[in-house]
Amino acid sequence: MKKTVSVLDFGALGDGVHDDFFAIQSALDSGAEKIIIPQGVYPVSSTLKVGSNTEIFAHDTAKIVMKGNERKKRKDFLLSNANTEKGNVNIKIVGGLWDGNNTSPQNAKPDIFEKNGYSGVLLNFVKVKGLCLCDAVLANSVTYYVRMSGVHDFEICNISLFSDKFGANQDGIHLGGDTKHGIIKNIRALSYGQSNDDMIALNADDSVERVENLDLARDDIEDITIENIYTENCHTIIRMLSVTAKIENIRIKNIYGGFRCFAINADGARYCRTPLFKEEEYPHGIGKIKNITIENFTCFPVFENPSDFGGTKSVPKQAIILESHAENFKIKDFEYITDKTDVCPALVCKNLTNQKVKTCGKEAFLCKKDEELVVKNFKDLSLDLF
Repeated sequence: MKKTVSVLDFGALGDGVHDDFFAIQSALDSGAEKIIIPQGVYPVSSTLKVGSNTEIFAHDTAKIVMKGNERKKRKDFLLSNANTEKGNVNIKIVGGLWDGNNTSPQNAKPDIFEKNGYSGVLLNFVKVKGLCLCDAVLANSVTYYVRMSGVHDFEICNISLFSDKFGANQDGIHLGGDTKHGIIKNIRALSYGQSNDDMIALNADDSVERVENLDLARDDIEDITIENIYTENCHTIIRMLSVTAKIENIRIKNIYGGFRCFAINADGARYCRTPLFKEEEYPHGIGKIKNITIENFTCFPVFENPSDFGGTKSVPKQAIILESHAENFKIKDFEYITDKTDVCPALVCKNLTNQKVKTCGKEAFLCKKDEELVVKNFKDLSLDLF
């Protein structure tokens, strides 16, 4: 058995016309450790499934694109790890342009509660230990560019996001529950207006009944490093979604971005179509966000939508919204570039109890959920419980 094979050895043409799914999947199933995808355009009609101990090396100009040949449904992706039930180990994907073909009517997202509906996710990784995704362009996703849950020991680096079409829930790197011990580094939006939802989502809690979250888990997210994120105009730069599951030991550094909704969103999904709780069930508030450090974060509000915009329109009302309890949460060297702090302050805290906020040489104590704290601008900030 060869340790390295090319998809061309199995009949792939890369001519942009013929369906290369069976050839590429045969290469993946061959038992070879390394799969080469040379320069070319490779339409695929079904999900490419990558098994354990497999490395894919795609040429920088190799384009793997999802065909719009038939209506996509649940568990359809451009690429996924092969065993999302029992899990896989040691998967590496380097290079290539991975295209979700989101303008095809057959690849459209259905109603959010369609139980067998297409999630719209481009690359899917569930229950993987040892994942590397790097040096790739991810293009034209319907919803999430990358979706992970139950993934441990991972590296996502040098990833560019591009889309001609805007869509709802178009996250960049989306982390679901039980995602731990990883690095997300050098993520850049090439398209003005991307990502059209969260650039980086840390969703320990989420509505797993929604079509884009089917087969994900609600569980803790721990020990993640996020560095070097760039976007000129996105919906939200960083999201932290915690109700009862923990988001702990997160290090965020070197962020630059324009936002149409939030720079950092920790509102507990209170205002989504699928809220996760009833307010009266949590009289003392929600959220378990702990041991967070953020350094060198530069952001600015964007009040206009990009041309040909087709997503959810929003107007930024604050850079950071905090409606989830935070403990040992520190921000250093925060630069908020705007002259509109009266209508879009840097920080709004509400729906919290026993929350201490220290910034601008002052301390504030939020004791009741109906109290609200507004900070127009700051450089350094610390949040803790008392």
